[in-house]
Amino acid sequence: MEVSKDDIIKYYDFSKFDYQLYNLSLSNISMHFGLWDENTKNHKEALLNENKVLARLADITANDYVLDFGCGYGTTAIWLAKNISCRTVGITISEKQVAEAKKMAIKLGVSKLTDFSLMDFHNTNFSNETFDVVVAIESIAHSSEKIQVLREAHRVLKPKGRLIVADGYFAKSKTNLSSHEQEIARICFEGVRVPSLPEQQEFESFLREAGFCDINWHDKTLAILPTSKAISHYAKIILPISKILGYLGLRSLSVAHTKAFINQYYAWRDGLGVYGIFCARK
Repeated sequence: MEVSKDDIIKYYDFSKFDYQLYNLSLSNISMHFGLWDENTKNHKEALLNENKVLARLADITANDYVLDFGCGYGTTAIWLAKNISCRTVGITISEKQVAEAKKMAIKLGVSKLTDFSLMDFHNTNFSNETFDVVVAIESIAHSSEKIQVLREAHRVLKPKGRLIVADGYFAKSKTNLSSHEQEIARICFEGVRVPSLPEQQEFESFLREAGFCDINWHDKTLAILPTSKAISHYAKIILPISKILGYLGLRSLSVAHTKAFINQYYAWRDGLGVYGIFCARK
């Protein structure tokens, strides 16, 4: 499946309301699964917990300069600035996301520690060896040139700089999928504007090819299942409503997006996909 830059921009600009509904909060526009553990009580806490886990695994401190690759509405960059007091920069290809991220940073009192720019993570304007840490949460999945994104991350990182990537991958060999598994994957990818994902080990080879070392993998599939299951259930309820509103020509949740959120749960649950965190060092 080919996914253009315009496809991704339109998807995220259109889907903002979808994510607010899925998060059950108009003020919460985080666009990732979040991570559950024994102390997590709700989805909001799971989203915050993912930020905490990534910050811990990347050993982010107040002395670090952090770049968020594909920052969305800036929620992670803002959280890092507010809770760790590090300087952060978020980049996205959506003008709407840049504007809203800046407003949120001002509202939460961290505008002096944060900056948000309209920029493509395949080819940024940053100088070599600028950042201590590059973070990417469910963003590199949208790229059809993942090695180029990783090379760019490597370029802008200082020596010994850290990269941390939270994303989904194929858990199985893509050459051995059943027709049913292929159909589930197609629905999921088309609905969220993602080209076919690499296998987990394939992405690790991309990291090495881009120049990274000390690569560690943390499987977090079970930690996203509560969110994934809840979203799938909710999407089943709203799918017929989306179809009716779309038929009437009214603003509705994307039918393709809704179908993707129904099927992604089965992909994670049944072992077709795996979600986890890669940590690597320059």
